[in-house]
Amino acid sequence: MNEWDLSLLFLINREWTNPFLDWFMCAISTISAWTPVIAVLVLLAIWRHGKRGLLLVGCLILAVVVSDSLVSYSLKKTVKRPRPTDSVLGVKVRSLARAKPDFMRLFQPSVWRPSAIKSSPGSPVSSRVGNSFPSSHTMNMFAVATVLAFYRRRYGWWMYGIAALVSYSRVYVGSHWPSDIPPSMGLGLLVGLAVAVLMQKLSRRWLVV
Repeated sequence: MNEWDLSLLFLINREWTNPFLDWFMCAISTISAWTPVIAVLVLLAIWRHGKRGLLLVGCLILAVVVSDSLVSYSLKKTVKRPRPTDSVLGVKVRSLARAKPDFMRLFQPSVWRPSAIKSSPGSPVSSRVGNSFPSSHTMNMFAVATVLAFYRRRYGWWMYGIAALVSYSRVYVGSHWPSDIPPSMGLGLLVGLAVAVLMQKLSRRWLVV
C-alpha cells in the first residue's frame, strides 16, 4: 500500500466523521436495502415511457450485469487486492444494524467493529471479506449513471452525484482503499457507455421505439 493511500483512508474512515455521516454513508452503501425504491422507479419508467422505458431498463440491467458479473468479478479474481478491513488494524468497519427485510435496515443505527488482519502471510484467501479492487459498487453506479446520461441527460447528472456519494461511502465504511475508487469510476463509465451505444444500435435496427 502507498503511504498516501493509508493516510487518506484513515482521514475519511476515522477523522472526517460524525454520527449522521456514520448512518448516511452506511445507508447509501447498502444497495440491497433500496431494492423496493429501485423496483418502484423501474415500474414508473416503464409505465410513463412504454417501449422506450423498457429499453432503458433493459440497458441499465445489462450494464450492471456486465459491470458486476463480468468486468468487476474478473478483475477481483485477477488482482486479489485485500480490503483495508482485512489488512490494516485501526480501520472502523461500519454497517447498518441487521433487520428483516433488508429495507428496514435503513431505519436502524449504524454499528462498527475494529478491523482484523486476515491477509497476513499464510492466512487463507477464503478468510477475506471479498477483494478490494475494483469497487463493484462504484463501477455499477457509474455504469448506471452513464446509461441514464446517454438516454436521459437530466437524470444522468443527478445519478452521477449519487454515484460519487456511494463511491466515497465505500472508503468511509472501510471496505475500499481510496486508490480503488478513481479507476473503478473510469471502468464504470466505459462499461455504461459501451452498453448504451450497443443497445442504441440494436434498438434502431430491430425495435420500433
